[in-house]
Amino acid sequence: MKHGQSFELQSAEKAYREAISMSVYCHGHPLTSIRNFLKKQRVVTSRDLQRMPTGSTVRISGLVIIVHTPPTKSGKRVMFLTLEDEKGLLDVVVFPKAQNRFAKLILTSEVLTIEGRLQRQGQKGISVSIVMERALVGLCGRVTQLLTNIMNVKIPSNRRVSNCLPVSKTICGNTRTNSLVQLTMKY
Repeated sequence: MKHGQSFELQSAEKAYREAISMSVYCHGHPLTSIRNFLKKQRVVTSRDLQRMPTGSTVRISGLVIIVHTPPTKSGKRVMFLTLEDEKGLLDVVVFPKAQNRFAKLILTSEVLTIEGRLQRQGQKGISVSIVMERALVGLCGRVTQLLTNIMNVKIPSNRRVSNCLPVSKTICGNTRTNSLVQLTMKY
């Protein structure tokens, strides 16, 4: 650890460097370094949801793994999101009212922080999902943007980001295709 630097800041800088250089997180989940900040905003983890009752209003944050919009009988578009925090996966349902306000943000963000109602399904209520009501706009966007805004992490001035190459990547066992790998090179 660098002298005088907190573990959180060091972790945030590693996540930032991984985000701009590879878009793959080798040293840990990028939300780990901002978890204390998220707790202050009353954002819970996927593990915390297991202890919360149905109908609770919750805030969650995670990397966007998949956005799925299957056809429905009613013809209305319903979005199903899978987010990933440092503790596991989160299922989110977005109905048309929330889509009208937040669809662009959902479709363009690497990280989403949302507020919604906890919903349990199944015989013992083991299956948990969140029905999205709103997005916390200041806590959504690119990983690098959040790390910069929250932890004051900055790209070193002697580095630049080159053109991107399309490849597949794996984040905590989940493969995302059509992603970009960015190569960081010294001048």
